[in-house]
This record gives sequence, structure tokens and C-alpha cells, in this order.
Amino acid sequence: MRNIVKRLYLIFILVVSFIFLGCASSKIDDVSEKKTIEEKEPKWISDKGRLELFPDSDFISQLAYGNSAEQAKLKAASNIAEYIKSSVVSSVTSNYFYKENETQFSEEISLSENIEITTKNDLFKIEYTNPFYYEDLGQYVCVAFINRNEAFNFVKQKLEIGRREFPLTYSKAMSNESLMDKIIGIKKVQEFLKGFYEVYDFARAINPEKCKIYEEIDLLANDSIVNLKELSSDVLIKIEGVGDIDLLNQSGVITELENQFSTLGFVVGNSVKFNCIALVEVRSSIKSTSTTYETYPELNIRIIEKGVEKISYSKQLAKVAGFDKDTVIRRTNLALIKEIKTTFLDECF
Repeated sequence: MRNIVKRLYLIFILVVSFIFLGCASSKIDDVSEKKTIEEKEPKWISDKGRLELFPDSDFISQLAYGNSAEQAKLKAASNIAEYIKSSVVSSVTSNYFYKENETQFSEEISLSENIEITTKNDLFKIEYTNPFYYEDLGQYVCVAFINRNEAFNFVKQKLEIGRREFPLTYSKAMSNESLMDKIIGIKKVQEFLKGFYEVYDFARAINPEKCKIYEEIDLLANDSIVNLKELSSDVLIKIEGVGDIDLLNQSGVITELENQFSTLGFVVGNSVKFNCIALVEVRSSIKSTSTTYETYPELNIRIIEKGVEKISYSKQLAKVAGFDKDTVIRRTNLALIKEIKTTFLDECF
């Protein structure tokens, strides 16, 4: 679910980027606003006139009012974002669903630090009609619009990369004889799809007809999810400690590793019947200085399938220090567990 929500956040942030791109150059003071507004009531002031000038087949357009020309533009652009979001939700081909977020629209921009998509293409932005001012209402009104073809062409490159390369890489992953190799291969392929899904739902919302050729990738991607789940449930993994077993047992590393394997869908146990084994070792030599005790913990995990090593994970953690040994031991155990929680799955699967 986390990936689903994140994916739709990406769509939402992409739209937000267009809004700020279109508005960044249009901030004007009250005096200059009055000089740029329409003097006569424009045709687009009614829904009929707006759709005549901006037909749905070629544009996404939304009208909005505001206390200033800038506010009217922002509200109209926000309406476009809501339109696109609702189009994604109502899509019959999507296997994902939008989860409502309570965060305010204006605050969503903070997520943009995680977005790799650029909106430097001048053709791909929200445009605006010249705001019209109603003196009696004291309100400005304008229409924000996106050209569907121009917007689609901007994101087409990422869609084409996914269409061209995903089926081949997925087929290659499934052709592996090793169960673990298949799982690792599929998960890497799904990482590769991130670029595709950053824009797929957005592209489908703005130009559904042109996106039909990419539906096969969406279906294949979901097929990969089903296969990954089935393959993961076939993994019967046994966790075995090596080295200083007492140190390993008191660290809590095995319990946390069991949790991480369960997250992947692996069956974890100590049965004599298993097809994979995880060899785990913890090293920690506490040394005393004139004022403190300190150690540089090490964590080693090897996953072996049918006598062949498939995964090797080795980490030397940052220095752990304290004024007594018990404090150092406690902090070391916390650091080891945190390391497994935050990096093990990302680096190995």
C-alpha cells in the first residue's frame, strides 16, 4: 500500500510542479493586475464558452475565482490537479487506488525533493487565460488549461522505455532456475518500473486513448507482483548463527531478521526441511579508553540456496560509545537492529 500511495503522490506532485512552473513568472502586484485583465466579459466565462474554446478532446481546463488574479490562477490550477486525481481513481484499467491524504494541497510541494521528473520543457506547463475582474463581486476569474497532446509528448519517453525494456527484463528474471535469483530479478525489474509509473497514471488521465498501448505493461507489472508473492511463499529459510552465538542472541538480530524475511513473504523456521539458509554473525569488541567504552560493531549475513551463496551482506557500523559497558551493549544492539530495518532489504532485494 505504501508504494501505491507514493505512486499517486508522485502524480500529484507532478501536477503541483506544473502549477508552480506556470505561476512563477506570473506574480504581479495589484497595480499591474488591473492592466492585464480583460476589459469585456470573455467567452470562456461560461462552461459552454470554455468548452468551445478548450474542447475536452484537446484540453484539460478548469475555471476558478479568487480575490486576486494570482489566487484565481492557483485555484484554477488546483482544480486541474483534482480533475487529474479523480481521473486516476475512476480508471477501469488501473489496479491501484488513490488513498485520500489529509495534507493540504499547498503542503504537498514538500514531497518534491523525492521526485526525479523535471518540468523544464516549456511546452509542458499549465497556461492561463487573461484574468477577468468582476467589480461588483470584487473577484477575479480565469481558466487554467493543459494541452493534452503537448503534456503527453512530454512524458512519452519514460512510457516508451518501460514498454520496450520491461517485458525483456521480466522474462529474463523469470527464466532463472534459482528461486532466490527469480525473486531478486523480479524485484529489480519492479524498481526499474518506477520511472514508468511516475508518469503512467498521469498520462492516462490526460490522454487515455494514446495510453492504451501501455496497458499491457500495467497488466504485466501486476503479473510480476502475483508471481513474486507466489515465489516468495516457496522460500523456506532457516536462520543459523555463526561466530559468537551469545553475542548474536542478546543482540535481537535474529528476531529482527525473521521479521524482515516475513515481510518478503518467506516462510521462516528451524525445520530440517528448508531450501535456503541465512548464516548470521555479529561482531563487537568493546574497548575502554580513559573516559569511555567504545566499539565498532559488524554485521554479516549470507543467504545460501542449494549450496550456492546468493546474497552477501556485510556492514561495519559507526562507532558506538558510552560511559559504561552496559550502555554500549544496549546502544550496539539498537544500532544493529536499525541497520537491518533500514538497509538490509533495500540492498539485498
